[in-house]
Amino acid sequence: MLNRFFAVLLFLFSASGLAAECNMAFGHGILIAPDHIRILQNNRTHVQINADQQLFIRGEWIALDAEETALLRQYSQGLRRFVPEIVSIAVDGVELGLSSIEAMFSGIGSQSQQAEWRALVRETTFQWMSRFVRSNEHFYLAPQSLNELDYFLHGELKPQLDNLARRTVGAVWGALRDALRHSDSNFERSENQDWQSVGDMVDKLSLSLDEKAVELEQKTALFCQRMQEIEKIEQMLQQRLPELQHYDVVKLKD
Repeated sequence: MLNRFFAVLLFLFSASGLAAECNMAFGHGILIAPDHIRILQNNRTHVQINADQQLFIRGEWIALDAEETALLRQYSQGLRRFVPEIVSIAVDGVELGLSSIEAMFSGIGSQSQQAEWRALVRETTFQWMSRFVRSNEHFYLAPQSLNELDYFLHGELKPQLDNLARRTVGAVWGALRDALRHSDSNFERSENQDWQSVGDMVDKLSLSLDEKAVELEQKTALFCQRMQEIEKIEQMLQQRLPELQHYDVVKLKD
């Protein structure tokens, strides 16, 4: 049962790799907020766009003419349409899997055991979410190419999921079996009933994950096209504003 659950979860993150590869990459971290966009390097803001029309580079306001302001607005709005969407798909997928794991051990084991299991799940969440963060109306995407994002979700995620399954979910059901043996004279019947309820939950989760996987696969080409469009606008801004030439936010992968 657990193998089936994690196989389905891994399928979610590998689906986008089935599409054609994209040679576009994000060269800097991008933070999208309701009133501004920040371009970061080593956790420091180098470029900031306020209200889609004011530009600051290393803290200095850059005067823009009407055409440059129009290009900046187009560039900023392009990032606003794109970055939150890709971050949300990734975050939704991870949270769907982790919340299902947490639901498995709700009410099982001692308080100290539950605290330990939740700590493991939250620690894993933190590791996975370092590349994409969603907090209310704020979205962060770390420097990476679309292909690297696919590899992170598909390749690097697998051993972490295996470790989480072994250390957390296995311990949960070990505690459940112990509790049933000590409290229920008809252990086999009770255990089968509990496994059946878990099976129903996994079946429902499988359908949700399948839908998320299809969404990722279908949008890979669209994401790549959007990045190419944003790169063209960025190049036009760099031609008019030499100060921006040091900041290839969207670029061809090296």
